[in-house]
Amino acid sequence: RTHSACLSTHVGAGFAPFSHTRTMSDEGGRRPRRAASRAAERTLQKAAGTNLVPSAMHYVGYVEEDETPEMIMAKFAHLEQIQKEQEEAKKTAAEAKAAAKAAAAADGEDGDVVMDDDHDKENGDEKPDFDEEMLLKVFKQTSNFSLKSAIKDDLYGDDHMLDRLEGNAVGFYDSDNEGGADEFWSEILGAAKKKRRVGGPRVPREPRAPKPQKSHMITAYNSDNQMLMRKKKVIDPREPNILKLPAHPIPESWGKVIRPYRPPSEIEAEKLALPDCEQHVMDIAKNCEKLTDLGTNFLAVHANPPWAIDDSPDKGSVTVETVAKIPFHKLAPYGFVFMWVEKENLSAVCDAMMDQNFVYVENMTWVQMTPNNTVAGAAARYLRRSHRTMLMFRRDVRKYPEAKEVELRHQRTADVTLDVLQTSSTGRRVVPQHVYKAMETLLPEAYKDGYKGRLLELWSEPGAEARRSGWTLVADGKDKGKK
Repeated sequence: RTHSACLSTHVGAGFAPFSHTRTMSDEGGRRPRRAASRAAERTLQKAAGTNLVPSAMHYVGYVEEDETPEMIMAKFAHLEQIQKEQEEAKKTAAEAKAAAKAAAAADGEDGDVVMDDDHDKENGDEKPDFDEEMLLKVFKQTSNFSLKSAIKDDLYGDDHMLDRLEGNAVGFYDSDNEGGADEFWSEILGAAKKKRRVGGPRVPREPRAPKPQKSHMITAYNSDNQMLMRKKKVIDPREPNILKLPAHPIPESWGKVIRPYRPPSEIEAEKLALPDCEQHVMDIAKNCEKLTDLGTNFLAVHANPPWAIDDSPDKGSVTVETVAKIPFHKLAPYGFVFMWVEKENLSAVCDAMMDQNFVYVENMTWVQMTPNNTVAGAAARYLRRSHRTMLMFRRDVRKYPEAKEVELRHQRTADVTLDVLQTSSTGRRVVPQHVYKAMETLLPEAYKDGYKGRLLELWSEPGAEARRSGWTLVADGKDKGKK
């Protein structure tokens, strides 16, 4: 039996129509390999000896994803330098040709020179601005990768190109089944379209475990072309990790700067010396109407009540009904109320404040951290209690237009703070200093030098640790008057 085929394709410059004939041998009863596959293999092996590797001139202008704008601009500087050198070379060649033309004109050969110039222009023999030699020079001086690395990383080529670049023989898949030719052509022309899956739903695969990092990119300075180059460095997980510390003193960027230790007595004396700070102790729930004696033009009232909630870390005896009796509308008729709430009574507090014409406008979240930089967690009904929420209420400007005249500095501080969970002398959670800074920044008119502060805090800490300039502090307890 005779099996013949004719193949015609074009890959580079090495493919041409050809035919192949093979006779099956009866010895052993083995079917011969497909003629088309054998003929194509022999032709591609012959073509492998030719130059099928793409030239580096085709990659001029390509950049890698991790190159910085400064590196790209440096390439333009090199390109301009090359163009300048080429223009000078052209100018020198033109001057030499003009001198030759003048000399020929003196000898009576002007017509021949002009005829040669016209002949070059008609046949397109003028040297282009960037020929192959010039483009290779541009690639060498401006590219941060080589042709081999580009093909190896599969950025602009494939594995067959890499084999030809390294001078290796092109390998082919040899099979005795009917699908050998199909696999051969799928490798040359691309993978065939996948057939639609028939049957039941696909069983989901288990998630793969993350692989350890095998390499990472480093930036190195190349003194030859005065450019920063990105290189891949292979990581051996068995090698020790060496950390080199700079010489003393260590820069601030190497660590978190903390304050030096100060004795508690020194800090307390500094707090007591703060100007414009009043401290009062009274039973807030029983004497809520007497709060107006402290002032009726506050711009901010900061309330931190110990709620009567079983799972609250600051469990106390304050209920929503107690807060509803506090005359916020008299204390801050055109100002703001900042109140810490728990997740169990958030909605009820909003309703109670709405009855006094204070509407919710914003909130701040304090994510509570532990000293080892992990999120803290306390008991709660559904999810663990890892943060506190401070609601911000403003006097309804629709009913009180005067509230619009309060100067506000928007977008100056974040609405989330991450701070370590600390306990005060009374066993309650200490409010982060970032919260006070945010309120003072939002209301710049609340405290000015030379004027009494217009900031009020309810359920404050009784000691010197709570003192802050511009604030009137009211701690909950038996009436002890002003400090």
